[in-house]
Amino acid sequence: MKRSNKGQIAVIVALVLPVLIGAIALGTDVAIFYFNWVQLQKAADAGVLGGANYLPDNPNQAVASANQLAETDGVASGEIVSTTVASNDLSITMQVKRQVPYYFARVLGLSNGSVAATATAAAPYAPSTVNAGTPSQVPPGGDNGATNGSFGSSVGQNGLMPIGLDYNTVYNDGQQITLQQGQVGHGNWDLLALGGVGGANLRANIANGYTGQISVGDWVNTEPGIKVGPVDQGFQDRLNAAQLSDPSGTYASHALNDPRVLIVPVVDWENPNGRQAVLVKAFATVWLDGYNGGYVTVNFISQVIANSFGDPNAPGYGSRGTPILIK
Repeated sequence: MKRSNKGQIAVIVALVLPVLIGAIALGTDVAIFYFNWVQLQKAADAGVLGGANYLPDNPNQAVASANQLAETDGVASGEIVSTTVASNDLSITMQVKRQVPYYFARVLGLSNGSVAATATAAAPYAPSTVNAGTPSQVPPGGDNGATNGSFGSSVGQNGLMPIGLDYNTVYNDGQQITLQQGQVGHGNWDLLALGGVGGANLRANIANGYTGQISVGDWVNTEPGIKVGPVDQGFQDRLNAAQLSDPSGTYASHALNDPRVLIVPVVDWENPNGRQAVLVKAFATVWLDGYNGGYVTVNFISQVIANSFGDPNAPGYGSRGTPILIK
């Protein structure tokens, strides 16, 4: 090779080499930035999905829970720019930002850059199915209206009560009401035979909650008779458990898995099917204040139901389906 050609190659290499080094540096640092963005996005998603479980009744706890969960997933407290609940208390948004140092790109005079992520979660619909495993297991329309986005895991497994609340009962959030067993009409309830019959099954379902899937439109069997003993014992079991797990809980502020949170089917007692089954029309969430001989005192509350999926057409009695990511 001629000396002139070697000189030309040297000049070309001298010109190209900084570009190649810069490209390698940029590619490496972009990968590092992307890795940090994925971390931030996953943490923000998990934070708002967890925090949304406290909506709409406890927005302050929703924010605190979202921040705590994001920090558990690796976001520093100083990296949380904002966590806000919408004015209607039905969604929560988190913005996070992290300063990431450049490594190879420092040769180009760059020191650091910022990576940001945003996530919003909501529990927009009342549930039409409770105790469901996946959206594919619920009837059409009960999968949060086929809303695009990830489904969150609800905190707290409260269980479905084997009592049917008369659907004529008017729901008002925070309202205290005494429900009377065995009569049809506003503010009344009666027993349901969920998963079996008899006093032992009834007490277990009240104490632990029924775990089988039930949807709006299902017919469920009734449990004839008053059965004061098993019912009283089941409610007392829940009250005793609450004193151990969440003794300071109230209807306005409590742990999501407080045993005093009850999921109650709202049913049509006026038109039973052959006097053996009643139609499920909705689901309500209530706070158990006390029980005495067929009278249950509760407060209506608005709360997410674990393992449930919302339906834009489901009637609302305060209950909410599993939170979903909407942004």
